[in-house]
Amino acid sequence: MAGIYIHIPFCAKKCFYCDFFMSLSLEHKKDYLSALKKELKLRKNYLQNQTIETVYLGGGTPSLLNAGEINDLFSEIYKLFNVSENPEITLEANPDDLSEKYLKNLKNTPVNRLSIGIQSFFEDDLKIMNRRHSARQSIEAVKTAQNTGFDNISGDLIYGLPNMTSEKWQKNLDIFFNLNIPHLSAYHLTYEPNTVFFKKLKNGKHKEITEEESLNQFKILINESQKNKMIHYETSNFARENFFSKHNFGYWQQKHYLGAGASAHSYDGNSRQFNIKNLKQYIEKVRKNEIFFEKEILSDTDKYNDYIITTLRTVNGCNTDYIRENIDEKYAEFVLQKSGKHIKSGNLIFKNNILKISEKGKFTENLIIEDLFYA
Repeated sequence: MAGIYIHIPFCAKKCFYCDFFMSLSLEHKKDYLSALKKELKLRKNYLQNQTIETVYLGGGTPSLLNAGEINDLFSEIYKLFNVSENPEITLEANPDDLSEKYLKNLKNTPVNRLSIGIQSFFEDDLKIMNRRHSARQSIEAVKTAQNTGFDNISGDLIYGLPNMTSEKWQKNLDIFFNLNIPHLSAYHLTYEPNTVFFKKLKNGKHKEITEEESLNQFKILINESQKNKMIHYETSNFARENFFSKHNFGYWQQKHYLGAGASAHSYDGNSRQFNIKNLKQYIEKVRKNEIFFEKEILSDTDKYNDYIITTLRTVNGCNTDYIRENIDEKYAEFVLQKSGKHIKSGNLIFKNNILKISEKGKFTENLIIEDLFYA
C-alpha cells in the first residue's frame, strides 16, 4: 500500500508562523493544476503499481480549489494509478472556506476526510497568527461539515503561543472536545527562520513561553485527550479508534509515497526526492516534460535514523526485528545497547522486540530519540 501527496501552494493570506512553500497569488492556479496532472502522468511508475490507499491534498490552502478542480485532478489520479476500493482522501481546509454550499459540492468529489486549520478558538490568538478566519467561523465550519455528512474530521490547534496561559489552552481544548471532532492534531509553536514570528522573537516583540508553562500545556493536552477517549497515537496526534490519519501514519510506518507539486517530497524506501520550490519554474519544467528535483540516496544509517525518529513517535513503537531484517543487524544491536539505560529509567518499554516510549518518557521524547541515533 502507498500514498500520494498533492501540494496546493495557494493561500489568501500568509500566516505569521508558517514556513511552508506557498503563493498569495491565484494567477497561476489553472496552469499549476495542469502541471500537477502532467507530473502525475510523468511519474506514474514511481510507486511501481502499488495500490494507492491514501491521497492527501495539503498546502497552502487546498480548500481554495472548487469541486470541479478537485474532480478533474482525481479523474487523472484514478486513470493513472491503482487506487484501493475505499481510499482515505483528505483535504486540508480553512474554516472560512467551508460554507454549506462548498461542503455540499465537496460531497460530490472523492474527498472523504477534512483536516480543518482551526489553530485557536480565541480572536486575539488568530489575530497574532494572521489567520483569516474567526473563532465563530471555526465552530460553524465543523458543525456544517458534520451536518453535511463528513464524519471523518481532524482539527488543528497550536499551543505555546505568545502569552498563551494554561487556562486559555484548557478552554481551547474544552471547545474542541465539545464539538465532537474525532481527530486532533495539536502542535507546539516553533519559531521557524524566515517567518514573521521568528523576526518578532529576535527583535523582542514576541517572547517565548517558559519551559515550565510549555510542559504544563503538553500535560493538559495529554490528560484532556485521555478523558475524551482519544488515543495518543503520535507525538502531536490524537484520535478516537478507527480515526487515525492513515496517510500520515503511512509516513511513520515507512510506506512509500509520491509527492506531486512544487516543494513536494517523495519516498520509495531507498531515496527521498524534493521537488523545486518555485511555482513558475515548476510549471515551466513540467511543460517541457521535466521534473526538477533533488534526490537523496539513503544510506543504511539514514534508514535507521529515519526509522527511529518516525516509529518512536508513534503508539506502535520501534520493531528491532524490522531493523535487523530490513536494515542491518548492527543497528538492531546498537539500539538495544543504547536503549538499556532508558528502559531502566522507565522512559522506554521493551516487550516482544518492540521499543516504545512510556507515558513518563513522552516528556523527554526528543532527547531519548536523539540518544538512539547512530552517528
